[in-house]
Amino acid sequence: MGKIGFLQEMMRRFRRDQRGNVALLFGLTLVPMMGVVGVAVDYSRASNARQALSSAIDAAALMAARDAQKLSDADVKTRVAGWIKDNLPPDVKEGLVEPTITIDRTARTVQISAKVDMPTTIAKIIGTNHILVASNSRSTWGTNTIELALVLDNTGSMKDDGKMDALKLASNDLINVMEKAKDLSIADQIRISIVPFSTRIVLDTGLVSSSWLRWGMKLLDCSNYSPYTCRETSTRISKQNWEGCVADRDDPNDVTDSDSSINPYPADFCDDFSPRGQASILPLTGDWQALRAKVASMKPIGATNVTIGAVWGMATLSPSEPFTQAKPASTPRLKKYMILLTDGQNTRSRFAGNGRTWNSNIDLRTAKACENAKAAGITVYTIRVMDGNTTMLRNCATSKDMYYEVDNASQLGPVFKAIAAEISQVRLTL
Repeated sequence: MGKIGFLQEMMRRFRRDQRGNVALLFGLTLVPMMGVVGVAVDYSRASNARQALSSAIDAAALMAARDAQKLSDADVKTRVAGWIKDNLPPDVKEGLVEPTITIDRTARTVQISAKVDMPTTIAKIIGTNHILVASNSRSTWGTNTIELALVLDNTGSMKDDGKMDALKLASNDLINVMEKAKDLSIADQIRISIVPFSTRIVLDTGLVSSSWLRWGMKLLDCSNYSPYTCRETSTRISKQNWEGCVADRDDPNDVTDSDSSINPYPADFCDDFSPRGQASILPLTGDWQALRAKVASMKPIGATNVTIGAVWGMATLSPSEPFTQAKPASTPRLKKYMILLTDGQNTRSRFAGNGRTWNSNIDLRTAKACENAKAAGITVYTIRVMDGNTTMLRNCATSKDMYYEVDNASQLGPVFKAIAAEISQVRLTL
């Protein structure tokens, strides 16, 4: 063999050796590669199993809350275990570990914890034979203790397009739903306040001697001016000439429910922006007839200040003065709600606006009042009836799905019923 033939033979051997190295390396990496793929596949299966398990025990928790009112603990546990198994896919059901079901009849809760032991497939190559997935759920039966403030626009524009009539019907529908949801065995389980508002709110004049009222506001004279421009006179409000109207507190307390003994509420004159015929506030009560009577008394008069409505809605839900009917926010299983409804733009407050055109400065105060209400633990629903600042009202709501647009007064009834049903129904707590 010549030199050229020898070199060619050496190159052929080298190439054969190189192919062998690649095959060897591929063989060495194949097992971990398959393990990685297997882990991905099996963990995807485990994720799907957990979703199925969560859905099954959530549904079982709601069923248990319903059945716990009429069945024994043993029967509820048997039904829950069967319900979970029946609602799992076959491959998940096989790995189900017996669920733990805890029933607390004092707190009226059902707690469910469940696990699924998922056998792996490809991941066994790297020694992972099982993946354990778990989920838990908690539900309550009956309704929570509920305090609800209905903060309702009673301004002049509510007389248009049948809005006030529709609001009265819808409010009574909500009151009916809440009355039927009440557990008669629990005192003060559901109570509602009603806060009609325009530029001011109106209180029962029987509160005239309350320490949290401040006296001395000056009367506005609009007789020699346009209806939307007025001047202060030297005449001041007093206990003798007060008709129940109350204006915004001093900034920054105009958007809070802060201590009224330090920051009292200014008693004020009633006027065209908030006439004396405006319905007064009804504090929290479980007197269903009184609630219906208050709804019937509402009249569409005055201009719009949503801020003062939101603030007094907070006040009715607070245990401190000016109203003391509410329970502390720390009370177990107590839920506080506010439904804030308006059909127009903010046009006048104590500090801004002419009562006719939109004033963005008042919107800023409304937004701040809503923030404070939510920070106080109040769940806020907002309803815009045909007109109003959409962005402000949507942001005022606790969540975007708690904001409602009503384009026709006839839609108010279904909206109020939907909110009432959501508030009173058994709520799932994850």
